[in-house]
Amino acid sequence: MLKDKIINNVDAVGIWQRIPSSMVAEIISLTAIDFVSIDMEHGAIDIADLRTIVPIYTSQGIPTVLRIASQHAAFISKVLDLGIDGVMVPQIQTAEEARAIVEYSKYAPLGKRGLGGSCAADGYGELAIDEFIENENRRVTTIIQIETEQAIQNIDEIIEVQGIDLFYIGPFDLSQALGLPGKLDHPVVVRTIKELIYKVKEKGKPVGMHAPHPDFINRWKEHGVHYFTYGMDSSFLKQGIEQAYKALIEIPKARRIANKELMSHKSKPF
Repeated sequence: MLKDKIINNVDAVGIWQRIPSSMVAEIISLTAIDFVSIDMEHGAIDIADLRTIVPIYTSQGIPTVLRIASQHAAFISKVLDLGIDGVMVPQIQTAEEARAIVEYSKYAPLGKRGLGGSCAADGYGELAIDEFIENENRRVTTIIQIETEQAIQNIDEIIEVQGIDLFYIGPFDLSQALGLPGKLDHPVVVRTIKELIYKVKEKGKPVGMHAPHPDFINRWKEHGVHYFTYGMDSSFLKQGIEQAYKALIEIPKARRIANKELMSHKSKPF
């Protein structure tokens, strides 16, 4: 279970899915990925797409985390009823907002998630209500993103909120909030990230981050981060195509150069 990995600080690296395609989900599900973050904030995926995407990952035992585009209680209940393993909520700025997400994503006594039953998450009524509630509160991972200036200012209050399972730092938005967009190696950005990690870890709570490259993962692992998202389906697709066609272009180019050199040697008088 993904939540167990997070709580026990076991390394987990996942990919973003932004393409609304069951075929993409099928391909990703055949890899050794630890989890998939389905992106409704920046991706083209909507709730109808989840009906086909989520069961594919579930059938392969791959946990799914959904970054939602709406903080409404009814929306969070609806996507969790599909069997999503975790919800990630961007742009959380206050303890009140964080507390509301806990209420929307956890059943009583931890929260006030709407209880409908007979959904994918409970096997369409296979589980008794008490068993279903207990399972969901144990299974569902509640993640909030810390990535704004206001969140930085309110971090001491935010990390006191009970029921948040992971504090996820969005480094690009964070760098933008600091007036240094995209400069993830800038001393101010690095110092701010370190301070956030220290404060969260001091409370015994896990931290996650997005990693733009593998070295970033290795660097922040040393600071106690074990949960990373790395890469996305759309960018990997583009990179794969570019690399494949670059090889096709480079081979004829190398041959032309070799032939030109050969002809040059043949044209020289002995």
